[in-house]
Amino acid sequence: MSKGQWYPGNMSRAINQLRQDLKAIDLVIELLDARIPASSRNPAFDELFEGRKHLILLHKADRAEEEITKLWLDYYQKTGLKAIAFSVQKKRYIDNLLRYLKQQEQNMLSGRLKRPLRMIFVGIPNVGKSTLINLFVHKAVTKTGNRPGITRGRQWIRIMPGMELLDTPGILRPKNTEDAARALAAVGAIPAGQIDRQDIALWLIEQYLEKDKFNLLFQRYNDLCPGEAGRIFEQIGISQGCLRAESKIDAERTAALLLRDFQGGALGRITLESPPQ
Repeated sequence: MSKGQWYPGNMSRAINQLRQDLKAIDLVIELLDARIPASSRNPAFDELFEGRKHLILLHKADRAEEEITKLWLDYYQKTGLKAIAFSVQKKRYIDNLLRYLKQQEQNMLSGRLKRPLRMIFVGIPNVGKSTLINLFVHKAVTKTGNRPGITRGRQWIRIMPGMELLDTPGILRPKNTEDAARALAAVGAIPAGQIDRQDIALWLIEQYLEKDKFNLLFQRYNDLCPGEAGRIFEQIGISQGCLRAESKIDAERTAALLLRDFQGGALGRITLESPPQ
């Protein structure tokens, strides 16, 4: 799957820095990708956040299957974690989060310290932390983009009266199964230069087939016939004009197009991971 090391040393240092930052934090908000909640969660966080006020946001829930997202929320509740579905694209999700934060702010003001609520956002690269911050402050106070790792440093941000946020770089988990690594690559959490895009694209098509979601691919690319993943990959390349000399498909362009469409939500709602039974 990988062309090289995709858990750089700076992410290990970021974990150590996070351990220090937590001493000044009242609320940890952990963003997971709702399409891959298991793979986008760093198991090291369980120990780090133990005993702290902790909220899990299943971000990009508008790109995941609603019924499976509900199963994940039930799963977290049973394990004692507060979790809510979220998307910066949906007002009802935003309103739910704001109500929760206002309640936490009131708890701070009614307590002994009477100071702003201090929060920290944590999550994998490209999960949408900077976009969420910008939503709160209504202006681009942090750099945002679809390249994983674009948030380089640490900065305190006043996101609204009575609430302060410490932004942090994205942190990947250090070890994964092959499928978990592919899932992270599919959602854009691993830099493109560190992955084999053709391998990830074929794996992603297989996920659509296994989950009986071929119709979503057909709706996007039209001229497709059911078959094995490699044949569908070729059909996508042909239908989208990703061709080289002698009408052979350009596999790299096809893979890049497929991953871009998936990451942008153009391939319909799909969840790649279900909660443990």
